[in-house]
Amino acid sequence: MTLFSTLLGRQKSTTPSTGGDAPPTTQPAPAPVSTNPIEVDELERAKEEALKQAASSAMESGMYESADFKRQVSSESLSDPKIKALMQQLREWINDVLTDDHIVVKNLCEDLYDGQVLSHLIESLAGAKIEHKEVAQSVATQKAKLTEVLNQTNYYLQMNPEFQMNPESIKWSVDNIHNKYLPSVLHLLVALARHYGIPKRLPSFVTIKVIQINKASAANPEPSEETNVEQITGDEERETYNFAARQQERDVFDTLFDSAPDRVNNVKEKLLTFSSNMLSKMDRTCGNIEEDFASGVNLIFMMSIAESYYVPLYSFTLEPDAYDHKLHNVTLALNLMMEAGIERPKCTAESIVSRDLKSTLRVLFAIYTKYKHQM
Repeated sequence: MTLFSTLLGRQKSTTPSTGGDAPPTTQPAPAPVSTNPIEVDELERAKEEALKQAASSAMESGMYESADFKRQVSSESLSDPKIKALMQQLREWINDVLTDDHIVVKNLCEDLYDGQVLSHLIESLAGAKIEHKEVAQSVATQKAKLTEVLNQTNYYLQMNPEFQMNPESIKWSVDNIHNKYLPSVLHLLVALARHYGIPKRLPSFVTIKVIQINKASAANPEPSEETNVEQITGDEERETYNFAARQQERDVFDTLFDSAPDRVNNVKEKLLTFSSNMLSKMDRTCGNIEEDFASGVNLIFMMSIAESYYVPLYSFTLEPDAYDHKLHNVTLALNLMMEAGIERPKCTAESIVSRDLKSTLRVLFAIYTKYKHQM
């Protein structure tokens, strides 16, 4: 019996779950959630009240000022229904993600500016750990924490080969976020929503009109004014969401785990045998699916063997201990797979590092499908 028939054949005739997968990134074990209906109801009421207050209160900050200029979001944009809808959707998404942390965001700019809530959001989405310092009181310590969180955020966003970032595409900064500048906050949250797969697509072609007033200076004795239009979202129905869509679509492994969990071990054994045979060519062994591929090293070596090329040791960490080094290794392996013509599996680098069994099986099965006749 082939591995493919093992996956698809003789499954129990139970109705697959229609609830979909959990978010694409494997998250660390959450803090115990209270089963007390009173506490749960109170949290839900707090979330609902926060959204009502946000919808009815004054809009988030639309101003940013530096030594040379002042940027002000136009009143027309602040009252734009599409802007309000985008902000409402982002608030709902953040509050859903942070439910287990009992954090309720009422105002995007006010609640994210110091990096405290943002760090919780990134931890939940990426399954990573950002060192939490005490709540910062001074501007300097707030900016230091925010710098750390944004550096980590930018690093994770660059992991997605379908969301390749360059300096021009990073439209947020420590100063802008800390000064509660709405366009920058929206750019950041939209990038995260696209990368990690917000359940409902964002509204398309949302723009913000920004009025920039250039202050008088020695070179320009008179202040000047200019108007620019910033595009916050594009055509959200197209390729922007290809990566997130694949994370949410059900595949053969969803069916296997839901309808035939007794056959999971058979698949693990076959993929482990295939992987061991391939890695033996480099005198490496593997005996545990979840543990032996979490660092990314064995995946890199498997691609090197299958494609008959050498991956320079300076391009990855051979014995990684740090989470970021493992994440880099797995990302490199996934990129090597895509360069070899393998469609990216339904997983994230973070989920492999976090030892998610289903994600690891997907990656190994993709390699098996491509190279099974070479072994």
